[in-house]
Amino acid sequence: MTIEAHTSEVKSWSVHMSFRDFSGGVARHTITLKFKPNGEPLRFAYLHFIKGGAGHESTVTASSVSITMPCEEFRDWLHILQTEAPLTFTWTVDKGRKKVLGVSLFTGDEPPGEGLADGDAGV
Repeated sequence: MTIEAHTSEVKSWSVHMSFRDFSGGVARHTITLKFKPNGEPLRFAYLHFIKGGAGHESTVTASSVSITMPCEEFRDWLHILQTEAPLTFTWTVDKGRKKVLGVSLFTGDEPPGEGLADGDAGV
């Protein structure tokens, strides 16, 4: 097993929502992340939020990673993308099996007690 960890700053993102009627129907929310160039070979991450998704399906190509995630986490990821900057995305892969082992998204340093000032001030 050859495990590699990678880190990139998120440049932009988009959301795609779909429903496919295959054996009972599958709703899918996909967040696509595009990274700022930093020497990493991977440029995109595709996060597929589906019922029962928990990393069971994942792939690694020369320029992207793709992983299924629990649909319950979609709103949390979307909220961070909508309200925070800068954002850093990390991913860990098993290169031998071409499998994504884990992903994470985190903000830059924030001052204590900031509250929702930079995101949702209307609450």
